[in-house]
Amino acid sequence: MSKISLKHSGGNVVSLNSPTNAPGAADVAFKLPNADGSAGQFIKTDGSGNLSFAAAGGGTGSLLETITGQCDGRVVVGASGSYTFPNVTALQETTDSFADITGSSISYTPPTGTKKVVYRFSVFHGSVSYSGITYFRLTVDGTEVTQAREVIAYDYSSNAHSVERVILEYTFITDASSEDVANGKFTSWSSAKALKYQARRHGSSYTAKFHQIKYWDGNATTSVKVPMLTIQSFA
Repeated sequence: MSKISLKHSGGNVVSLNSPTNAPGAADVAFKLPNADGSAGQFIKTDGSGNLSFAAAGGGTGSLLETITGQCDGRVVVGASGSYTFPNVTALQETTDSFADITGSSISYTPPTGTKKVVYRFSVFHGSVSYSGITYFRLTVDGTEVTQAREVIAYDYSSNAHSVERVILEYTFITDASSEDVANGKFTSWSSAKALKYQARRHGSSYTAKFHQIKYWDGNATTSVKVPMLTIQSFA
C-alpha cells in the first residue's frame, strides 16, 4: 500500500493514503482543479474523476444563504458578502405615481452555485382614505418583473380603519435557458442586481400609508413599524 507524505518544517508528516480495499476492475484517477475555489467551498467529483470546487450544501434545492433582518440600517453578513439594510424611520404615503417603497431596496449577488433566489419584503400597510387601493410592482435593475404585480384594496369605507402586514415575495430563476426579466428568469446572476418594490395609489381618494401601526392597545395614535427584508438563495 503506497502513500503520499508531506513533511512539515517542524518535523511532523501529513500523509495521503491509498484506500484500505483495492479498487475495482480499473485504476482510479482524480484530476485536480486548475485554480483555487472560494472561501467555504468544497471539492466535488463529477463521477468521472474530475474534481472541482462547489458551494457547500445538500445538493440541488438546498439552501445556500439567508440574508434577513429589520430595515433599520443594520449590517447583515452572509455567504455572499456583507449587506447594509435600508434605515426606515418615517411613514410613507402613496401618491399617483410609482415610488420606491422605503426599505425594499437591496443590491444583491447570490453565492456561487445558486439556481433560485427568493426575495421577500414584509411591510405594514394601511388605508388613509376609503379602501386604500394600492398597486405594487417589482423591478430588477430598473426593469419591471410584470408577473410580480399585486393589488391591495380594503372594504370601501370613509373611516379607513384597515391596517395589516403585507408580504411581497417573488422567486427568481438564475439558470434559465434564456433571459426573461418579465417572468424573473436569468441565464446567470454572478454580479449585483438592484431589487426593489414600488407602489402607487389608485387615485387621490384611495391613499394608503406604509410602515404605520394604529390602534395599538386601544390607542388611536400612529407609530412607525420598521419593515423586514429577506433574501434566500438555493442550489
